[in-house]
Formats: sequence, C-alpha cells, structure tokens
Amino acid sequence: MISFRLLIISASIALLPLLSNLSASAQNNLQKIELKVYSTNEQKQTCPDTVIVTEKPRPYQEGSFTTDGSVNLNTYASNISVLTSNNFSVTWVGKLKPRYAKCVGSAGMTKVDGQDYSGNINYLRMHFVKGKVYFILDLAGGFDPNDYPLVVLNNSLKNGNPAWTWGGSD
Repeated sequence: MISFRLLIISASIALLPLLSNLSASAQNNLQKIELKVYSTNEQKQTCPDTVIVTEKPRPYQEGSFTTDGSVNLNTYASNISVLTSNNFSVTWVGKLKPRYAKCVGSAGMTKVDGQDYSGNINYLRMHFVKGKVYFILDLAGGFDPNDYPLVVLNNSLKNGNPAWTWGGSD
C-alpha cells in the first residue's frame, strides 16, 4: 500500500509541471496577424513590407465569444485617432512619419501565426494615402454560428495605438 501511494505521489509531482505548461499554453492564445503592404510606389522602401496585428480571444463565456486586438501604429504614424465607427466597423487615422510619408498603397491579412490566412473576410485592412495611414477593422459580412453579424464591442486608443474588442454569440 505504501509503495502504491509513493508511486501516485511521484507521478503527480512529475506531471504537475507538464499540466501547468499546458494550462499556460492554452491561456496564451495570442495570435499574430500579418498584413502585407502592397505599394503603388516604384521605390517600395517608402512603405513598410508588413504590419503585425495581435488579437487574443478571451476565455469562453457562455452564450458569446470575444476577441481583443491591437496594432502598434505608432511605428508608422503619429497623431492617431478614431476617424469613424459604427457597430460593425472602426477606422483609425494617423499622420505618416517622414520615413513613410510618400507611401501609397494598401494592406490586407495574409498570415495568422505564420500560416497563410484563408478566412472568409479580410476584416483588418490598411490604406496609405496622401501622407496618412488608415487602419480599418471591418466585420461587415462576418457572422457568428447563430447567423448574427459580428460586432465591434469597443474601440479605443491604448498607449496611442488602436485597440478594439469584437465578438458574437455562440
């Protein structure tokens, strides 16, 4: 009986770090979304090649799902603000920094966590036009499992950068 208890205790001690790592891994489900910039400039160096967005689904809550996101737009622009918003879309605008001021182009989702993006809607987009950058979260056309539209729950600036929350019902 003592050796069986010792075996169980030893196995529990050995498995505890593994279970802790699995739990931490499940909670750290931060997604890196790559937006590829397509430039109309002959000198492509006036535009960034890619812009990285991060999104993180919140833990499951009965009846709905929620995802928080942000982008470090301060790398490319200053004076960032919300230009327009409604239940389904938000557009932030900023003045391009001198290095990118001549960039003319657009960007869309191409990869999520290093894998090619194959989603139905390109809900994160950017425009680089006339010395300004427009970052757009547009959920139009997206829907949840109950055929309700995806909605923007919050939009803001966090440390001067666009931040948002979107979600739907399950």
